[in-house]
Amino acid sequence: PQGIGCYMFRIDDFDVVDATMQGNAARFINHSCEPNCYSRVINVDGRKHIVIFALRKIHRGEELTYDYKFPIEDEKSKLHCNCSTRRCRRFLN
Repeated sequence: PQGIGCYMFRIDDFDVVDATMQGNAARFINHSCEPNCYSRVINVDGRKHIVIFALRKIHRGEELTYDYKFPIEDEKSKLHCNCSTRRCRRFLN
């Protein structure tokens, strides 16, 4: 459908979670070059899970963010960052 976002999370070199059409609220966590959270993939009973951890105290109403850490690509395919933080790298990759 037109206007739908893309909500994918790379687990490893082989697996990607696609939450574009269905998933929990964590799929809407935005990127920031100065995030207040970080993500880790953990293994529980042989199943991989994405877990979001706080880097610091997060205040009520504050947006949750983490660094997407997209792979570095050539100059033409750089994705622009709009986080507006003091240390913004200007690109997601």
